[in-house]
Amino acid sequence: MADRINDIAWQAHQGSVAAIIQILNEKLVESGVRTRAIFSDGVLQLLCEAHTVEQLEQSIIVQKIRQILESIAPRNIRRVNINSRIVREQQLLWLTEIYRDRDNQLLWSEEITLPQPNIIKQLINDFQDLKESKSEIAQVSLPKPNSLRAVVFKRRNRNKSQNKLLSKNIPNRSFLIGLLKVSGLCLPFLLLVWCAYTWLEGKQETSISTEASKASSVNVQASIPANKNISQASKDPFAAAVRIANQASALGKTATTSEQRLELGAKWQEASDLMSKVSPKHSRYQEAQSRIQLYKQYAEASKSLANKPEASPLPPVTKTASTPVDDPFAAAVRIANQTSASGKTATTSDQWSALAAKWQEASDLMSKVSPNHNRYQEAQSRVQLYKKFSEAAQLKAQKGQ
Repeated sequence: MADRINDIAWQAHQGSVAAIIQILNEKLVESGVRTRAIFSDGVLQLLCEAHTVEQLEQSIIVQKIRQILESIAPRNIRRVNINSRIVREQQLLWLTEIYRDRDNQLLWSEEITLPQPNIIKQLINDFQDLKESKSEIAQVSLPKPNSLRAVVFKRRNRNKSQNKLLSKNIPNRSFLIGLLKVSGLCLPFLLLVWCAYTWLEGKQETSISTEASKASSVNVQASIPANKNISQASKDPFAAAVRIANQASALGKTATTSEQRLELGAKWQEASDLMSKVSPKHSRYQEAQSRIQLYKQYAEASKSLANKPEASPLPPVTKTASTPVDDPFAAAVRIANQTSASGKTATTSDQWSALAAKWQEASDLMSKVSPNHNRYQEAQSRVQLYKKFSEAAQLKAQKGQ
């Protein structure tokens, strides 16, 4: 029988944050991602850190963490907020720093909700745990007499000791029997009350998480200041430009008025200007040079649409016709990020079909990565991953979801 104190999986299932972190780090070590966690205000706050932006691709990281946590099924943990940033020196108060300056601390943040466990299944698991604990106690054997003489002496004194115990403990035994009968009658009622309480608590947590996610999305879209990336841009203009481009991509899905399109054009221009400040010594200098022109084209397209009195809707930035293909790995990552963001709002069959085509396009680009590329092995694994995403989106399109 395994010792439950040393069983990390069992401790994680019971809700131990330290055990959950250990399992996440073991599962994500191949991705180069390190995690930290704090349980605060009913939400498990996760921090994912890596050395590059590509290692923190939102769609991949969120999918992996969701699968790991669903397999663990930690008790009393339903809401999980996943935060990501470039790795930095150890900060004991990292959650306080994130609350204080979220825009400059994080690359992205997403909240997920773990499914509510089945009540009957949970009761069965609790009963099995209780049974196993009793069996462990029963396996502990008492020391046996070392000689036959001790056995004979014990038998001679058995009758005397039994008579004394019966005379002293008759009231106690009757009391215990009555207590057991009362407990047997009350147990079904207590189980019914516990099931009702668990159901109401899960329903309340679901409604609260839905309202919180809506409020957080509104706050993110409504609080985008023009100069929020000044301090971050001085440290790493490439990362700041990528973050602004992601924000502009999200804003472009809802931009309909001239003012919104002018604001969108200003954001794309700001991202282009930041890319132009990337140092030639930067590891991704060549990619930054190609993104300068790409973001500039998006800015010009947004401004031209804003000047038209009856402009057609802005084409989605997921178009990759003008995207440079000098680095198919970077192009595939960009398409995957855009498709992951679009997948959150897909509801019709046409939208799911479009998502399936985009995932397939990202998979095809990954298959074109040269064996001489420094991330060739990762590209080969992503070929199959993006293909699975494409097949899943196509299946939802066929079902009419």
